[in-house]
Amino acid sequence: MLRNVLIKKYVDTKDTQRIIGHSSVVYIKKAIITIVLLFLLYVIFAVLNQSSPAEYWKWIFWCAGLALFIKWVIDFLNLYLDCLILSKDNITFFLWEWLLEYKTEIFSWNKINTISWNQIWFRDKLFWKWDILIKLEFDTEFPFNDVAHPKKQVRKLMMLKEEFLSRQKQQVEKDLSEDNDRFNVLVEAMSEVVKEYLDQKTYPH
Repeated sequence: MLRNVLIKKYVDTKDTQRIIGHSSVVYIKKAIITIVLLFLLYVIFAVLNQSSPAEYWKWIFWCAGLALFIKWVIDFLNLYLDCLILSKDNITFFLWEWLLEYKTEIFSWNKINTISWNQIWFRDKLFWKWDILIKLEFDTEFPFNDVAHPKKQVRKLMMLKEEFLSRQKQQVEKDLSEDNDRFNVLVEAMSEVVKEYLDQKTYPH
């Protein structure tokens, strides 16, 4: 996908399990608004050019139309590149703020307390989009707005969190087991040393 190609320049995506972006409804809405504005611009141009024909009208409205299109492209990229990047060990908020400005927030799965989704406005229900809310320790909240299929996305988030915690628990148990084995070896070695010492005391040469 285009998003993967663009964001991998800024974020390590080699361990990516899923990338969650905004609902397609958001892009369609922006496109419709731009098309309506371009149509209105054309109507105004046609009326003015009809009432008082002049060559400069064409250039004025052509530049205005081009400016609207460029703005739509920038807005589209700003929305399209916003995403949640899910990996095995952490989650990354990648927010594209302007042409060359972006912000990232990275935190481990064990820092997440709760993951939920909700709809705030009636139009969210109408356009079938939700907001995902990720709450960290100390009640720090990270919302990601306008997401489609939130139940599916939250299920994936929870699954990756549980897998991470399971791996973490296994690693702790492994470390404890290795520490216990080393302790047993040390105790056994000390026992041998003590036994040899006592044998020497009991049966001197």
